[in-house]
Amino acid sequence: MFGMKVVFIVGLSLAFASAQRPGGVTPLSGDDLVSATNVLNNSLEKLASGDGPNYKLGKVISASRQLVSGFKYVYEVELVSENNTKNCNVEIWSQPWLPNGNEVTFDCPDGKVVKRHN
Repeated sequence: MFGMKVVFIVGLSLAFASAQRPGGVTPLSGDDLVSATNVLNNSLEKLASGDGPNYKLGKVISASRQLVSGFKYVYEVELVSENNTKNCNVEIWSQPWLPNGNEVTFDCPDGKVVKRHN
């Protein structure tokens, strides 16, 4: 009986550890996708109120999160700028303990832009 408990606990621990291991990319859905969309909208608002670019989120096509030194969010999105809509890949590397600890990379058909904000 004790052996079965040990096997169960070790198996459960390994399952949890593999889901949370550094470097693992996790596709997002449900509440995790809502949370990641909020991270993106927050970054878009901060950049628009600063030195830009001035985008609004049209639609999230896909999103994932990776545990690195902080979190790295990767999005495929539709961004709206004035009257134009374009498909872009956006990466947000969040290290909130650093000053300007959010690095946002926009990779759009018209070029790549990297910005930082707090």
